[in-house]
Amino acid sequence: VASGKGGVGKSTVAVNLAAAIAATGLRVGVLDADIWGFSVPRMLGVEGRLSGRERDGKKFMTPHERKVGDGLLRIVSMGFLVEDEEQALMWRGLMLNRGVTHFLQDVDWGDDLDYLFIDMPPGTGDVQMGVAKLLPRAEVIVITTPALGAQKVAARAVSMSRKSYLRVAGVIENMSSFTCEHGVSY
Repeated sequence: VASGKGGVGKSTVAVNLAAAIAATGLRVGVLDADIWGFSVPRMLGVEGRLSGRERDGKKFMTPHERKVGDGLLRIVSMGFLVEDEEQALMWRGLMLNRGVTHFLQDVDWGDDLDYLFIDMPPGTGDVQMGVAKLLPRAEVIVITTPALGAQKVAARAVSMSRKSYLRVAGVIENMSSFTCEHGVSY
């Protein structure tokens, strides 16, 4: 789940889609790849450090789990690795890309995962290119708002996805209207 810019509700949409699918009885992973702006732990009400375990002679991080309806969410976020929410994470380039790579390759998501939702950071930078390389058959949902500025940068996110040979599954215009209790839409 991607966006061209921040503040368009990308993380909220990612978490709600994942929770809705899990509620049907499926096992859904949520990877909060928004390294600097992690918000998934708070949105899902999950906290605590990630633990690890060894499987087949290799060490893996263990995602936090949260039951939703008949299903299960498995959650990984940088928010589970920092001391507190207010701590600034100052990563760039290779370090940033390596962190997301660890979340994809060194997490024991389980053999029974039905879906993996990745809450991407906004933009078209290192993380986006790294994930596209690691998951070449991933599908992208781009989130935007009605604001022209948000739509223009969302178009760049779509363009980057297509240039990386990722299928754009759709674009969601978030915050397009609000219907008040009297039935009037704004």
